[in-house]
Amino acid sequence: MSITSVAVISTLLCSAWSSTIKAKDEHRTAFFGEDVHIPVPALDTSEVLFKPRVEPVLERVLLRNRTILDKRAKLNDHISHLILEDVGEEDEGTYVVKNSAAPADVRRIILVVRDCALETVVKYGDTYHIPINPAIGPYTLEFRPGALTPVNQTTEEPPVILLNQTGMPMEQYENRLNVGEKRVNLLLVTGADEGSYTIKDSDEKVRLRACLNVKDHQIFEHLDYGQTLKIKLHVDHTKVKMVYIPDSDHKERLIMDQGELTLPVESVFEGRASVEGSIFYLKKVKVSDMGVFRVMDFSGFRIADVYLHVEPYKLPQLYVAIISLLSLLAFLLLVCLLSCLIKVHRRAERARKISLIAQQAGKGDGEAFRQVVHEVYTRFTEESTVQSTWENNTESTEVEIKGLEVSKPGSVPGSPI
Repeated sequence: MSITSVAVISTLLCSAWSSTIKAKDEHRTAFFGEDVHIPVPALDTSEVLFKPRVEPVLERVLLRNRTILDKRAKLNDHISHLILEDVGEEDEGTYVVKNSAAPADVRRIILVVRDCALETVVKYGDTYHIPINPAIGPYTLEFRPGALTPVNQTTEEPPVILLNQTGMPMEQYENRLNVGEKRVNLLLVTGADEGSYTIKDSDEKVRLRACLNVKDHQIFEHLDYGQTLKIKLHVDHTKVKMVYIPDSDHKERLIMDQGELTLPVESVFEGRASVEGSIFYLKKVKVSDMGVFRVMDFSGFRIADVYLHVEPYKLPQLYVAIISLLSLLAFLLLVCLLSCLIKVHRRAERARKISLIAQQAGKGDGEAFRQVVHEVYTRFTEESTVQSTWENNTESTEVEIKGLEVSKPGSVPGSPI
């Protein structure tokens, strides 16, 4: 039981001690041929361990207690530095600096070796400028392509000599290299020109290593409906191909190959696309033409990506003004017509109401009038029957109907019978 307790306590103490060790990471970038200095806190008690980036398991000790254990390292006693001279890609990795006098003090230097001290990004077809220091005297300009050496290939291809110490360019670069006093100009760069350019003096010592990165052109065209799209190919149209990617389905369509238009019969570009020299034209653009026009060389390197955006069709300002005035006049006429219709409707409604009132009023008065006439006629008939017996004895007969007198001709009104 006691042995188990001791083991557990020892484990806990080791864990606690290990947790107190904190490694300090430091990232460094060096260039090919540069010397790298690694500070060592105490030469007598320090150790420097190197873990390569490619194969970390093949770690090796460079320095231990003032003793150099690797031929790549040198020691500077005056400043307590471990020196790596003329570093290359094989020196990339992690350098662990330990001090046995202070186990908790651990430093890790992560080294990255770059191929170039000067990196330049140039658009396809532009000019690349390589600076030259006139003080170095006769120099040689070498070029290594940017493509990496295959893993299974142990030997690296030799560099291409662009300029020798006489200042004469290679035959294939005669029309593209322009040599000046302070710089060398490489004209019309392409994707094949990507890589590193090394300047060496007469003693074959590297004075400058510069890198060229070739990028494609990113162009955004905003055109109105019906305008013409112009795309600069940067090289002759017989040396490029073009792919069209519409926004509608994002599918690539080959529309030009080695300068020849490959438009299908049903293509929307039929009769509108053409190419002259290093310019591609698309006339009378439409909203359906929106998409990406990608220009590439034979190696598949992108030369340019042109993003087309087309504004919807708009009438000219004069037509818009005329249509606006006509619309205003039509609106005013419509308002007048509605006003007239409302007035006519109101008048017809009033006439209808008056006619209805008149019809109702006339119907009541006529009924009363007919009732009065009927009563008068009844009384007249009754009185005529009574007086018919003595009608022969009298010369005049007077009939009074509701205050009315009927006299025989020749008699004086109001005289007695």
